[in-house]
Amino acid sequence: MDFALELLTATLASPWVYLLIAVAAALDSLVPIVPSETLLITAATFAATGQPHPAGLVLAAASGALLGDLAAHLVGRFAATEVGRWRWSRVAKLLDSAHSAFSHRGGTVLIAGRFVPGGRSLATIGSGLLGFPVRAFLLWDGIGSLAWALYSTGIGLIGGTLFEDRPLLGVAVGIGIALAITGSAELVRRLLSLRQRRRTRHRPRFGNLQTRDVIMEEMSQTHVWYVSYGSNMARDRLACYLQGGRPPGAMVTYPGARDGTLPQAEAGIDLPGTIYFAGESKVWGGGMAFYDHSVPGPTPAKAYLITAEQFADVAAQEMNRPPEPDSPLERLVFDLPAGSSHSVGPGGYETLLVLDHADGVPMVTFTAAHGSADTEHTQPQEPYLAMLRTGTAEVRAASGLRLLAAAQV
Repeated sequence: MDFALELLTATLASPWVYLLIAVAAALDSLVPIVPSETLLITAATFAATGQPHPAGLVLAAASGALLGDLAAHLVGRFAATEVGRWRWSRVAKLLDSAHSAFSHRGGTVLIAGRFVPGGRSLATIGSGLLGFPVRAFLLWDGIGSLAWALYSTGIGLIGGTLFEDRPLLGVAVGIGIALAITGSAELVRRLLSLRQRRRTRHRPRFGNLQTRDVIMEEMSQTHVWYVSYGSNMARDRLACYLQGGRPPGAMVTYPGARDGTLPQAEAGIDLPGTIYFAGESKVWGGGMAFYDHSVPGPTPAKAYLITAEQFADVAAQEMNRPPEPDSPLERLVFDLPAGSSHSVGPGGYETLLVLDHADGVPMVTFTAAHGSADTEHTQPQEPYLAMLRTGTAEVRAASGLRLLAAAQV
């Protein structure tokens, strides 16, 4: 036992301990069986005596965790196109739940996931599958990684301080504290989940339908299905309009919408008509995509469930203007009947089209006042075409969520 303690002490006193902690934290996101938290608590217990340095442990653990989480996020992105073709009900329900969680709570899911058994892998890979913006991912996951590193190091320091002369007992106490906290949180979560299931089980069937009708009725006054036929078919591209940022290959950085919440749902659809390229884009150079419903189609498109305010802010940024309150689009989307159009300005994307309604929620898009035959066509640049290809691939992957639009504008 004395030899094992001496060996452990010598290892933890070595500068290599920081690399060990960083590697373990990184691997834990991809291989959840790696005991990164146990290693960090153990090292922090000995850190109570001054070796290794607690600040170094926090930095190594947080950096390694962030790097590993980013790798897991990228794995999710790489697998996204394949996942979209799956038809298994359990997978579909899992993705729906993840999408709902990220839509309503955003990056806080990444923070909470680090403290739930197995949650960090589900949250990081799931964020990639759902196309959570990389910049937002790095911000929120960085906060979560730092919080986890501080938490685990703090627990180890408590154990090491209480049992300074018996470090192995301090390690056991530290790990016990962590297990007790995690176990208690999981027990509370399960009890709340069980309570919710019991409520749902005893709720009359017509009550569920009534509740859904109420929700959709409320959304019909606040939300729209924004239908994108251009580069915004790529969810990362749309995220720049909502949360700010610059898309790959673009020459403009966007301020983001007043409400940066990601879409609550998305679906691939087919629109009658086609797109054409005209004008000169300040973002990509070359032609911009516009929609002409009078030309035979169909054309692929992506529908996003967002608020009318967000829709107006996206339209403003499309016209290279900052989002401002009291945009006429916020009211017109609800006032105009399906199949109608209205120009709010001479700009390329200032003609509002109300395509249809889905469960009472307007399906809307914007285009130019001119049609395909009324203007000179221009060649789009490759970065723009690459974004269109990405968006089209996402539409095809989302074919299982197909929401058909009977648009007659």
